[in-house]
Amino acid sequence: MSRPAPATTARALAPPGVRLPAAARALTPLLLLLVALAASLLVGSRAVAPSALIDAAHPLHAIAMARVDRTVLAVVVGAALGLSGTCFQGLTRNPLADPGILGVFAGASLAMVVAISVLGVSAPAVHVTAAFVGAAVAAVVVHLLAAASRGGLRPGSVTIAGAAVTAALTSISTALLLGDRGTLQAYRFWQVGTIGGRDLGLLGVVGPLLVVGALLSLVLARRLDALALGDDAAAALGTHPTRARWAVGAV
Repeated sequence: MSRPAPATTARALAPPGVRLPAAARALTPLLLLLVALAASLLVGSRAVAPSALIDAAHPLHAIAMARVDRTVLAVVVGAALGLSGTCFQGLTRNPLADPGILGVFAGASLAMVVAISVLGVSAPAVHVTAAFVGAAVAAVVVHLLAAASRGGLRPGSVTIAGAAVTAALTSISTALLLGDRGTLQAYRFWQVGTIGGRDLGLLGVVGPLLVVGALLSLVLARRLDALALGDDAAAALGTHPTRARWAVGAV
């Protein structure tokens, strides 16, 4: 006996003529975020009462404030990753695209390996700068290779160039890591990432980059929508496809 499709089942169970309002659909992610925030602040190895967040004399106030820092950092990082993924998906017209496909992560990783093994740096500000420079250089190389291809700067050529650059940079990083166990341990910690033991002071290091990237991505939202229709349609709507891709790639 065949099972009905989920969409068909949902329509059959829904009351006739009832449709979730647009405002409710827009607020659902926000409500889920608030639930996650509450769980992050109050639930853990030790349960924390809401009063511990505002009462400095509360025995668990220090734990509560540490959770506040970690939660804020997690939200900021999640928002940045979401915006970055959206830009790459619009750039490549591929809903599965991410920075790893276009060589950005490989470029940042190689720069981090060089910074740790050659320069011996451990300061977060230097890590951020090295990763940013490496990611930017890799993105430029990918776009130049794609632009030099027969098809020009199109989603397919950008993806292929990104895969080639990713393979090359990853090979170099692996070769450097195999000869230095200390660098390998530091790199693995950086690669996995953590918000444990972090405070809001880190936002002073990465905050400016995140704000600029977020604002520029919002400015380019209409161009991303135009690119999603194809190069010909985007050009007809007044968007220069090549310039738009360079701008989105920079963001």
